[in-house]
Amino acid sequence: MSLITSDNLWMTWMVVILVASFAIFAEQKWSWAAKVSSAVICIFGMVILANLKIVPTSSSVYDIINGYILPLSIPLLLFKSDIRKIYRESGKSFVLFHIAGLGTFIGAIIVGFIFSSTKDIQGLVAMEVGAHTGGTVNLIAMAKTFNVDANYTNAVAIAANFLVMVLMLVLTQVAGMKFFRDRFPHPHIEEVESSNTDESKSLAEQYWKPKEISLLDLAFTLGTTFVITAVSQGICGLINATSAPDIIKQLFGNIYLMMTLLTVIGCTFVPKFFSNLRGAEELGNYMIMLFFVALGASANLADIAKLGGIIFIFIAVIVTLNIGFTLIGGKIFKCSLEEILICINATIGGPTSAAAFAINRGWSKLIVPSLLVGLWGYVIGNYIGVIAANLVGMF
Repeated sequence: MSLITSDNLWMTWMVVILVASFAIFAEQKWSWAAKVSSAVICIFGMVILANLKIVPTSSSVYDIINGYILPLSIPLLLFKSDIRKIYRESGKSFVLFHIAGLGTFIGAIIVGFIFSSTKDIQGLVAMEVGAHTGGTVNLIAMAKTFNVDANYTNAVAIAANFLVMVLMLVLTQVAGMKFFRDRFPHPHIEEVESSNTDESKSLAEQYWKPKEISLLDLAFTLGTTFVITAVSQGICGLINATSAPDIIKQLFGNIYLMMTLLTVIGCTFVPKFFSNLRGAEELGNYMIMLFFVALGASANLADIAKLGGIIFIFIAVIVTLNIGFTLIGGKIFKCSLEEILICINATIGGPTSAAAFAINRGWSKLIVPSLLVGLWGYVIGNYIGVIAANLVGMF
């Protein structure tokens, strides 16, 4: 029994909101928090509260977040996913991102082949590919697509976000190492080191500065994401009611994949409308923070520890091949060290992680490319995850 019982919804909501808000505040105000990211603070902050039995590990509050708030956040995070703009403005990062993603894909296939007899291996492969091509949102989508056990899902999600935290710390050190600076150009690092910035505010705080937004902006932004989510749910219901092959249902009967498809089509063919939807980035990121809090609350450390071995192997192989492929690709295509680090971060952690890394390092010219390639990871991560899982299922 927890201090706040599962039927005390108002208190549970209060804690969820406070943890998410504190994580955002900490990331913008304290350097240590900026290094670990608000997502990690949300997850592990709630893990601590849940395992100390202060908050419940299961609650209808978490069900609402997972069932409604999470889906609504997906279109909001994708409102800048104009494919033509991504290709046009991300430059070499677009090519390098796919090379990094190839490392993730091959790594997951190798581990999937080795552990082909493991329970839920297809789902694990799909989650790992989705998570480390796009982000945690893709991971959850793949878990639901392949009906993965909740303990597996929580274990992989927490491990993935812990990896992001460690990765950001490691990549920060790499950016300052003479070994890599001698082998790759690093113009953005040199620009930051030679410039004067407003040290009274963190780089994260400067990025998330107040923006002009009206009541009408909020109405259109929220209205659009509700329409996309509802229409996607309706289409998926129709597809899943047919006798179509499983692969078709996995690709087009999953609400997360359908929302992604509809949003990208809208952003690409009606870019002016979607680009004018103000507040989407802020609302989407806040909703994702709530999801991370709910994820941390439902995590059972004992169950996660039992699954640690195979997840560690997945992570080790994927990260090794991802980094190796990206470094080689960066050398071949004459990319800067900063572009290489951003693409590694975008594939392993997703757009918010990559953008946060660029923001916290002061690489202002790479913030938009990092977001764009990361958003592209959101777009393709689920589809690549389904392909990888079905390939493993053939073994």
